[in-house]
Amino acid sequence: GKTALITGSARGIGKVIAKNLADAGAQVVISDILGDLAKQTAEEIAETGTKTSSIAGDVSKAEECDRSVKHAIETFGSLDILINNAGITRDKLMIRMSEADWDLVIAVNLKSVFLCSKAALRQFMKQKQGTIVNISSVVGVMGNPGQVNYSASKAGILGITRTLAKE
Repeated sequence: GKTALITGSARGIGKVIAKNLADAGAQVVISDILGDLAKQTAEEIAETGTKTSSIAGDVSKAEECDRSVKHAIETFGSLDILINNAGITRDKLMIRMSEADWDLVIAVNLKSVFLCSKAALRQFMKQKQGTIVNISSVVGVMGNPGQVNYSASKAGILGITRTLAKE
């Protein structure tokens, strides 16, 4: 009976999370920059009888995170769960990594967690409840050659998660 918004859920881990939440009885909003694929995934899940919706958006932009949260609330009447799953890689050794590759991975993987969480928190505070699940990686703890940007983003997610829990 809960409503969940899952970022980066048109495919991969996000899609599996969305399907599992739907199987558990949640209404799911499939959010992804790949709008057509997000719509297809929502339709696939809807075939099981679950109420679903999709929205295309870039989670590295505040207005698009706000729009996704608003969409979930307008479609289903509430938002109860945010799964910050969206993530990308642009792997290269640091010496060869461009600033653009650094910036893009940090924006999609880390900044999006801040922006989407902030957008959802407004609703959660009104409701006096809500759940945020952030998807990180062991690479955020251990590091990995050729993934300085990805490792930094995933380590940052761990810091956001711990701090937000205390707040």
